[in-house]
Amino acid sequence: MKKFLPILFILCFSLAGFSQNKPFKLKMKINGMQDSTCYLLNYYGSKMYYNDTAQFNKEGVVIFTKDEKPKGGLYIVYTGGKRLFELIINDENSIDLETDTLDYIGKMKVKKSNENKLFFDYLKFLSAKQKGSVPMRNKVQAETTSEKEKKEINQQLADIGIAITDYRSDIIANNKDLFISVFFRTMNESKTPYYNEIENDSLKRLMKYEHYKNHYFDNVDFSDDRINNTPLYHNKMEKFFNSVVYPTPDSIIKEVDIFIGKTKANDELFKYTTYYLLSHYEKSKIMGMDAVFAHIGLNYYTHELAFWSDSTQIEKIQDKARKLSPLLLGEKAIDLSLLDTSGTNWERLHNVKAKYTVLVFWDPDCGHCVKELPKLSHAIDSIKKTIDVKVFSVSSNHTEEWKNFIKKNNIDFINVAVPMEAYSDQNKATQFIIDGHTDLKSLNYNKTYDIFSTPQIYLLDSEKIIIGKKLDSALLIKVISKEEAKLKK
Repeated sequence: MKKFLPILFILCFSLAGFSQNKPFKLKMKINGMQDSTCYLLNYYGSKMYYNDTAQFNKEGVVIFTKDEKPKGGLYIVYTGGKRLFELIINDENSIDLETDTLDYIGKMKVKKSNENKLFFDYLKFLSAKQKGSVPMRNKVQAETTSEKEKKEINQQLADIGIAITDYRSDIIANNKDLFISVFFRTMNESKTPYYNEIENDSLKRLMKYEHYKNHYFDNVDFSDDRINNTPLYHNKMEKFFNSVVYPTPDSIIKEVDIFIGKTKANDELFKYTTYYLLSHYEKSKIMGMDAVFAHIGLNYYTHELAFWSDSTQIEKIQDKARKLSPLLLGEKAIDLSLLDTSGTNWERLHNVKAKYTVLVFWDPDCGHCVKELPKLSHAIDSIKKTIDVKVFSVSSNHTEEWKNFIKKNNIDFINVAVPMEAYSDQNKATQFIIDGHTDLKSLNYNKTYDIFSTPQIYLLDSEKIIIGKKLDSALLIKVISKEEAKLKK
C-alpha cells in the first residue's frame, strides 16, 4: 500500500492546482513606443474604467499580469492621452500581441490568442472595405454622377455591407465556443421581411416596424453578462428606447416590462439595465417621461429585486416614485385652496371654470421666476381672446414683495399664496383647516406637487386632468395649440 502513496499525493496535488484559477498574462510589443505608462481599460456599459497599469520598457514591451483572468469583454489599450486599439479578453490565460505606432491595426501580429487573431483579421478586412468604399461614396455625392451610375454604386456599397456581415456570420458559425461569436452576434440585427404580399403601403410600413421592434433583441444573449463589458449592449438598448419605441410613456412602459423581463436571466444585466433606465427617465426633459421612472421605481427598484442597493436608497427611490404617481399626465390635479392677494378670499383650483387651466408655482425671490412670469403673462394674453384659458398662480409667501411684483408686471392671474401666519403660528394654520378654508396638502403644496425648483408649469384640461407639465411659456402655447388641433379633427 505504501508504494501508492507518492502517486496519490502527486495526483491530489495536481488536481488541487488545476482547480485553482490560472494567472493571466497580456504581453504587447509596440514598435516605436518606449518608457511610457500604459493603461488597460475595460468597458462597463457605456463607460470606460481603468483596469490596470503597466510600463513600456525601452524595447516597447509592456506586460500586464493578474492572479486571475479579468472578466470577459472588450478592453482598451490607452497611453499618451489616447486610445491605441481594443482587444478581446476572455478565457485565454495568455495573450501575446505585436504592432507598430505607424498603424496599430494594420501592423498587428497576434502571436498568441485565437480570439484576437479572428478579431484583428476582421478589423483589417473591415478597414480595407471601408477604404475601398470612399471613392464610391464621393462619386455618389458628385453632381456630375448620373442617376444610373448612382444606382449602380449604391448597389456596390450594399454588396460591401453584405460582405462585412457575411464575414462576421462565418466567424459566428465556426467559433461558437469563443466570445467573439457572442460579440458579433450581438452586433447583428434581425432581418425584416419585405411583406410584398401587402398592397397597402401604410400597413406594410407598420408591419415592418412592428417586426423590427419585436425582434430587435433576437441576437442578444441575455444570460451572458460579458456583452455588458462591451459598448454593444448599452448602445443597442439606448437606440431601442430613444429611436425605435414610439415616444409615449405608455408605449415605453410596455417595452420596459418586456425588456427588463428578459434581463432577469442574468443578475448583472438586470442590475445594469434597471439602474440605467431608472436614471435615464428620471433625468429626461421630455414631458411625461417621469411616468416611466415611477413605473420602474415602484416595480423593479424594490427591496426584493434591487439586490445591489441598500434599504435607504431603495426607500428614497420608492418614495419619489410614489410622490410622482398622482402628478403624472392623465391624472387629476390635486386640489389646492390658498389665499388671494386681497387677503380675504380663498381660491380653490378645482373651482376654476375654464377649458384650460395653467397651474404655475413660483416665488418673487426666484431669479428665473421673475423672468418667466412676465413671459407667461404675455403668452396667455396672446391667446385668451380666442381660447378659454385661466392661470392659477401659486406662491409660497403671501408678502408685500409678492403683491408688488404682481401689480408692477400686470400679472392678471388667479394669484394665491400660503398666508404668512401658517408658518409663524401653528394654531392659526390649524384653524384655517378647521374652518374649511384650506387643507394640509394646500399649505404644504411644495411637498404635494414635489416642487423642488421653480417655476413649475402644469396644463390642465376642463376636468382638471393633467395634460402638460415641465413647460415654459413657449412650450405651453405649443401644447395648447396641439390640443386645440386634436379637438378640431
